[in-house]
Amino acid sequence: MVDPAVFSAINESRGDDAFDPSKLSGYAFGMGLDRLAMIQYGIKDIRLLIENDTRFLSQFA
Repeated sequence: MVDPAVFSAINESRGDDAFDPSKLSGYAFGMGLDRLAMIQYGIKDIRLLIENDTRFLSQFA
């Protein structure tokens, strides 16, 4: 769920009340390239990608 404070911050930056937190709610979903690579190559732990070990990463190049 999107925190109502997010809608308040949007209103503040826009200078209007188009996104009233008392009337709106929603879900946020995001999927980055690292998650897609994990699915495609069957990598179980995202930390393997973030460590930047060239020996590990070179097998996907």
